[in-house]
Amino acid sequence: MTDRQEGKPTAPRTLAGQEERVFPIMRHRSFLDGAKGAPTIVSRHHTAETIVLYACDVGEGYFLISHAMLTEAGLSEDALHRLALNNLRALPMKSRTEELGGNRITFISPPDGYAASRILLDDLLESHETHKKGTHLGVAIPHQDVLIIADLADEKGAQLLARLTMDFASKGDTPICPIPFLYEKGEWEMFLIV
Repeated sequence: MTDRQEGKPTAPRTLAGQEERVFPIMRHRSFLDGAKGAPTIVSRHHTAETIVLYACDVGEGYFLISHAMLTEAGLSEDALHRLALNNLRALPMKSRTEELGGNRITFISPPDGYAASRILLDDLLESHETHKKGTHLGVAIPHQDVLIIADLADEKGAQLLARLTMDFASKGDTPICPIPFLYEKGEWEMFLIV
């Protein structure tokens, strides 16, 4: 699912037999505001700014999973979440790390359309948190095709992450959140540098 909105699926809109194609996708909370069929779409709270939706990737496009599809498949929302995370973990993950002014910035951007979704992989974030040398771990999902994880040495590092996040959000095809978060022990806190 690279750089595309909901497309015309080539398979029927059912989960039966397509469980391995189910992935979580991150969107800004406003994504569902006024969206056709929004109440029927399965969503999960993530932060005050972001939500998790679930998509069935059918190659040329994807469809968002509705509550009716869950019922038909005999899945609970929690089971859907676990299934989607397991499928996400199985995907290869491409990343690069840069050292900028004492701050280690890791850019995770595999070309599969699920880069931002990897913010849901607790083991990935906990590994970065465990190995951080700075004072804070900053995390950003400016658009769907990148996850930024930053080992922040100081206030200048936080300012750098805020600028990077805003810049990436302005250039992505599917923006999510232009403001980064601080991550600590599974808790999220947005931070805005003025």
